[in-house]
Amino acid sequence: MKNTMKFFFWLVVLVGMGWFADAQQIDAPQPIASAATNESATVDKPAQTFVFTGAWFQSAAAGQQAPKKTKTQSGPPKPMNPPEIDPSMVGYIDDASIGNQVRVRFDAGFDTPRPDRAEYFYQGSPAPNPPTSATQRTLNFQELYLSGEYAPFKRLSAFAMLPFRWIQPIFIVAPGTTPGLSDEGGISDLQAGLKFAVLSTERSLVTLQLRSYFPTGDGPHGLGTGHYSIEPLVLFYQKLNDRTALEGEAGDTHPIGGTMYMNPPSPPRQWSADVAMYGLGASYRLIQRDSYSFAPVLELVAWHVYGGLQTGSNNQAQSAAGINVFNAKLGGRISFTNGSSIYAGYGRGITSDIWYRNLFRIEYRKSF
Repeated sequence: MKNTMKFFFWLVVLVGMGWFADAQQIDAPQPIASAATNESATVDKPAQTFVFTGAWFQSAAAGQQAPKKTKTQSGPPKPMNPPEIDPSMVGYIDDASIGNQVRVRFDAGFDTPRPDRAEYFYQGSPAPNPPTSATQRTLNFQELYLSGEYAPFKRLSAFAMLPFRWIQPIFIVAPGTTPGLSDEGGISDLQAGLKFAVLSTERSLVTLQLRSYFPTGDGPHGLGTGHYSIEPLVLFYQKLNDRTALEGEAGDTHPIGGTMYMNPPSPPRQWSADVAMYGLGASYRLIQRDSYSFAPVLELVAWHVYGGLQTGSNNQAQSAAGINVFNAKLGGRISFTNGSSIYAGYGRGITSDIWYRNLFRIEYRKSF
């Protein structure tokens, strides 16, 4: 019984001394952190001795929260995602970037001597031209493109392009002959497709693009090819430094169907054929201001025709297999900080076989 009374007596004494020490810590002024004196060390001892008091738990909890204040004062963490890549500067090579944008583009082409070559520009003739038909020497054309791209994800986008075309064929009209084609205008072949970026870094971008062509244009009147096509492309963008960038493309246009050329007793032959394309473009930001920048652009683009037909100088169909076309294109793009830009450029056929001799292009682009 005496031992029990002693136990409760000393328990009351210990708890009372702990309460008294806690009251002194609350009422006493807080020591300055930078002044490490013996007096402050003495004040800390009761908190270390009476570990069972409620105030010690509060002090320990306050000590655990101290690092949080230090973490807050260090500032927010840096973002992990790399910054957006610079916008494309090229005007003829397809854009490798993924994003939301609209474009309005206008082309004016001159001296197109073989517009039906492999049915790449417009539809070929299903039969030999009669002797009374005039010989087409060349063709001039204008095209207006309205296009939009929507990116529901950072690396994936869908796009569509609606073109309008006007043509002015030029014939050699001999006595007793009549042109087989006249000036025309209207909707050309609708284009739509998908883009997926397989590689995206701060300085590099590699994109797979699949474009489809739909025969919405009037093929017999020179406004379309008259068949479907698919066009897989690999597009890339490489930033060399703060001002210089390289962009390129490589792919193939594959026809699905096409016009059959009938000239008995020869077997039927198909006008359309695969056409490979590849190009490289370099841009340099010559002028950089707070509200705009200007970059001259040089692009080199080539095509290789694997087969198909084209109308020859004798007004008869001939093979187009193995033809190579090479163009040089020079232009410039002015970009504004609100996401819009304007491109103007000139393209010229370099090789003896050409799609066109001269082409002028102007484009407005708005990114969102």
